[in-house]
Amino acid sequence: MKVVVVGDMSYRGRYHLGDEAMSEVAVSELTSRGFSVTLVAGNPEVSTRMYGVPAVPRFGFIGIPQRADKIAHSDAILASVCGDAEPPAGTDVSIAALRAADALVIAGGGNLNTIGEHHLFERLTLMRIAKNLGIPLYVTSQTVGPHLLPPDQELVREIAEYARVFGVRESRTAELMRGLCGESATIVRTVDDAVLLDGSVVPIDPAKPLPERYILGSFAADERTSGLDAEAYYRELAAILDQVVSVTDIDVLLVSHLGSLERDDRETRDFDDYAHERIRGYATSGRVRVLPMMSARELIALTEGASWTLSTRYHPLVFGAGVGIPAIGIVHSYYSAVRMRGALENSGMPDCAVPMEGWRPLLGEPLLRALVARRDEFAAHLRDVGGAQREYQTRWWDGIAADLRGTGTVVRDDYSYPQGPRWTDTETQLQLSHIRIATESVQLTRLQIQMTERDTDIRQRRKAVEQRGARDQSAALERELTSLRGELTALRAELAEVRHRTRPPGAALRDRIRLALQRSRGQS
Repeated sequence: MKVVVVGDMSYRGRYHLGDEAMSEVAVSELTSRGFSVTLVAGNPEVSTRMYGVPAVPRFGFIGIPQRADKIAHSDAILASVCGDAEPPAGTDVSIAALRAADALVIAGGGNLNTIGEHHLFERLTLMRIAKNLGIPLYVTSQTVGPHLLPPDQELVREIAEYARVFGVRESRTAELMRGLCGESATIVRTVDDAVLLDGSVVPIDPAKPLPERYILGSFAADERTSGLDAEAYYRELAAILDQVVSVTDIDVLLVSHLGSLERDDRETRDFDDYAHERIRGYATSGRVRVLPMMSARELIALTEGASWTLSTRYHPLVFGAGVGIPAIGIVHSYYSAVRMRGALENSGMPDCAVPMEGWRPLLGEPLLRALVARRDEFAAHLRDVGGAQREYQTRWWDGIAADLRGTGTVVRDDYSYPQGPRWTDTETQLQLSHIRIATESVQLTRLQIQMTERDTDIRQRRKAVEQRGARDQSAALERELTSLRGELTALRAELAEVRHRTRPPGAALRDRIRLALQRSRGQS
């Protein structure tokens, strides 16, 4: 039986390690059960070379900036599948792969959101083709949102309602999807598929052997969501790593999760290697080292020998549980807070997601001392958790295979996440909770400001276009402005919820009393 798998892989020579890991698991889990796989990939030749299976190109939504044009492109592809038109240029090979398939699988990822709209339309169009051809859809290991405007909610619901099963990898997404779909879709809370990936040999230069003890660090070159400028962001992370070395007396090895496997690229500014070089340059301990980009399997093998991991990236938290190594997340955006706490909740240790703003002044040192003193305790818990996660996720893929063959059914019971040891005492736990609420409020306010700035920019551009008489461009800007207004409304609602959680007990009663006093004074 033939299965088409779509994942976020091999786009423009980039290797996004976590996304590639989840797609690689989908390939291995299906082929090991006797299915043949064709990938939908950014660069089909690269993906075929890496994973040894055929690959076809995406439909090209990433190159279409306007939503209305994305809709038109999707409609044109569907019309060609129905025989009403010729396929748009470059789409015929991918359509043919689906015609020959027995099923479609949407591999793991965090792309079903308004920010990644092109990914959403790619998957929506594939789903609609599958529905037209009468082949089943299986969705695995997803984060949805957290930023998802009402029009995009409808599209995600459409995907979920057609899917035989829709797997999500953390509780926030499970709540969102169940609220969105009700009983019309089968939503199952799983774990991340990458927990099933095995390690391989680590490519280390013999002239530069690994230290006996090391901590693995992975940091995204994405200062924009931190509220800092780029160099301040790198300096802060360098200071954190100097503190790590000072408290633990363990070296730090930096390994990229976004970069190139084809070349050693430390100049591309959104690659992790660029960020790592800047961080190493600012660090003063002399014990921070940058390793070359490596594959997901190689990194997992390297993780197995680490004391623990420390990152602003998501998948080190997944790999840590998979190999029984403590993993710490440094949270620098609202999106990372949702994903990191979700991944760590799956291992029973959500308090290991620490806001960046609270690390050096308050929380970093007690966490590091707890890791040094209780590392074996934490690791023993995580080894048990990792075994349970792999057992559950293997059963998940068994269910997909059985359902596709007609010999069984998909898994419908949620993964039951455990309660793990805490590194905090009562006072530190309270401090962590307060810092989380405060930083989430700031992060959402920051997003609101950014959206307002974009709103103003679009208004100015629209006015200039109208003055030139370019009405078609003005209409496109009007659509973009309408979309931003919807996003602002959603952000304001989310910000109001966070601010409500920060209010002390009794605040609502005090508000009512104050208003009553004001009214009585006004009447007198």
